[in-house]
Amino acid sequence: MYLTRKWLEKLIDLTGVKNEQITVALNSLGFEVDSFKDYSNLNDKLKIAHLGNVAPIEGTHLNFCFVDKGEDLVSPIVCGASNVKEGQYVILAEAGKKLANGMKLENREIKGKMSEGMLCALPEIGLNPKALSDKEKDWIYPIVTKEDTYSMIGSEAALDEIGFLDAVWEVDLTLNRSDALGAMQLAKELANYFDKNIDDLSKEYMLKINKLKAPVSIKIQKEIDKFVRSAVVQMVNVKEVISIDEKEYKIYSNQDLWLKFNDSKTTHNFWLDLANAIAIETGQPVMFLDPKKLNSQLEIKNSKNKEHDVNLQLICDKKVISTLGVETNLDYLPTVDSKEILVVYLSLDPIFMRKQQKEFNTSTIDLQRYMKPVSSKLYTLAQNRVMYWLDQYNIYESNSELEILKESNEKQTQVSVKLDYIHKLMGIKLTVKEIKALFKVLDFEIKDNKDELLFTVDQFRTDIVHSADIVEEITRIYGYNNVTSIAPKILSDNKTKKLDLRLQKQSENYLLGLGFTNIKTYSLLSSEDVKKWNLFNIQNPINLMSPLSKLRETFRLSLSRSIIETASFNYSKGNKNVKLYEFADIYNMNDLRQRHLSVLISGDILNQKGYDISIKASYAYIKGICDSIIQSYNIDLTDVSFELNEDIINEIHPYINAKISLKGKTLGFIYKLNPRFEQSQKLDATFVLELNISELQNTKNSVIRAQEISKFQKTTRDVSFVLNSSDKYSEIITKITKKVDHLIKVELIDIYQDNKMKENNSKSVSVSFEFNSVANQLTDQEVQKEWNKVLSNLSKLKIEVR
Repeated sequence: MYLTRKWLEKLIDLTGVKNEQITVALNSLGFEVDSFKDYSNLNDKLKIAHLGNVAPIEGTHLNFCFVDKGEDLVSPIVCGASNVKEGQYVILAEAGKKLANGMKLENREIKGKMSEGMLCALPEIGLNPKALSDKEKDWIYPIVTKEDTYSMIGSEAALDEIGFLDAVWEVDLTLNRSDALGAMQLAKELANYFDKNIDDLSKEYMLKINKLKAPVSIKIQKEIDKFVRSAVVQMVNVKEVISIDEKEYKIYSNQDLWLKFNDSKTTHNFWLDLANAIAIETGQPVMFLDPKKLNSQLEIKNSKNKEHDVNLQLICDKKVISTLGVETNLDYLPTVDSKEILVVYLSLDPIFMRKQQKEFNTSTIDLQRYMKPVSSKLYTLAQNRVMYWLDQYNIYESNSELEILKESNEKQTQVSVKLDYIHKLMGIKLTVKEIKALFKVLDFEIKDNKDELLFTVDQFRTDIVHSADIVEEITRIYGYNNVTSIAPKILSDNKTKKLDLRLQKQSENYLLGLGFTNIKTYSLLSSEDVKKWNLFNIQNPINLMSPLSKLRETFRLSLSRSIIETASFNYSKGNKNVKLYEFADIYNMNDLRQRHLSVLISGDILNQKGYDISIKASYAYIKGICDSIIQSYNIDLTDVSFELNEDIINEIHPYINAKISLKGKTLGFIYKLNPRFEQSQKLDATFVLELNISELQNTKNSVIRAQEISKFQKTTRDVSFVLNSSDKYSEIITKITKKVDHLIKVELIDIYQDNKMKENNSKSVSVSFEFNSVANQLTDQEVQKEWNKVLSNLSKLKIEVR
């Protein structure tokens, strides 16, 4: 982003403010100045001259010119520029003058012709050639003014008249201050810093409202509707339109130089240059169209083709008006015959437009703003600047009301923050009056209610959402250097042990003891993967405003996809037997923060060739891990349900999976990958467990009671019974042990299934029941009495006992 002093001076009284002070101000406000250049002292004073006769020198590309420099006699000048012609007003450097390129001019003979000086091109007086179009690099610079240029012939104010004697700052913007892609925002910041008022002529501009209506509306393709944040049109009546013909095209020199200082190459079209100027000032891209050339409804669509997967375009009657942010079809722009202008203001999704930028590998004034998170309401500001500049060119007559064809849901932010909170974060105490004074020129409204402040944020600021953002804003404006540094006081005290952290460490040690490897994976995935693998149904994911890749654009909402990616990567490198785990946090836009654990086994979980032992990964193995971890949180497994999750994504096995719940709360998921997905990932049989550790911590039984160990002999009874696939083991155990006394332990010891059972979709389970008492030794009769209760309960449930 660029700022020039002369442009700032149109809005702010900078009397007494030096360029060095502006540099300091920008840096202290958080806008890092990458470079600064003062063009006012690069050249000697150069004259405004008028070209009379221009005659080609035979056999060369040179012309022999007679130049009127306001004296009795004209001066002969040899010039090689391709655009030199009679009647032009030009910049003349006479003999003895020194230019920015180091050249000191003198009279000399060229091709037999005496040349008394030079007609200047912009690079010769110090402008970087990269700001010029290819044509302009071979041109002298023509002077065009609003006043009577003829009366200025001979004046040594040529560089001042074209707006060259300026100072330019190149400012590096952080992503959160994308609003400053509109120079008006930076002007407000500087006015506030120097305690000056903003003299924004466009705000006070009296619009002449007419009853014109846009002859066409804008239809948005259904597939990309969510990527169009707002669409607004407006009709303007004009008196006369400046010709866009290249030979006649003129734009006042100071406006043209200002665009070049902003690294915007001249397009040689008045309407395109004007659109660029307004986008630089406001941050809102603008299109000017001739409504009489629009034969049907406008449409915004993604016109995919073999070359471009993303190709967002504005279409009319199947013809492309604009590839948005890339280029505009000149055939639809206004001409000298246009009496009405259709102005189009669009706000587009920045992530989608970043893809557009990558597809076309280009960077334009519009694209730089489309692909950054700027406000979708900037059309309200841009409208005023459109009318202001049309009036400056003396072609404005009237305009219609804004026609909002699609309005975004963006609301002006209000943030409430307590005064104590501000003092705590800043480390100093400011009064309400002092805080309000900091925002004197900035468009913030502040209401106070004793110890609390309500901030209505500048409608064009999209980076302020939370109370912490407000404190950061106060500190930034107050000045970080003005906040006294105080060394922190670190006091040693007795702190209670963090049980949750200890339990997590206990689970880690358990997994490490089983031979698992701890991994750390990237927190960002593609939006598509985040949505698909959102097992816990967490809403409002966090999307990056400007992701480097569409594969890493959204913070994940579960760990499963990441651990599967790691396993697949290991397999591709020859490591086919993996046991992995990861602890990591999950976030969303609603300030949700959850700790999750993911566990994965694939291939062999034990492989000792020397002893001919090979144990494959299985559901039972990872289920045992799940049980152990849940039990470490002092949760009774009989209270935990493992239910088949039928509403599952295709990547997960439809029958070998379970949703883990406790009292209606989801603790996690355990599942096998679908064989087709395993094959696509080049994995053997793979099983995954993901637990919401935060939920486990919230539901754990924190009351731990020591139980006396019985000194008497325990007695066990075993039973085998048949369960169908629809029976839930935990529920059955709960029912058959109801009102059974002296029962201290129930343990599953075996599962058996023969061919007949397999056909009937049933299994035989063997369960051991342990009885004991701390008061006395149980007799056989006492144990048998309780055991009969178990068998009776099984009978009532009509469960076959083997």
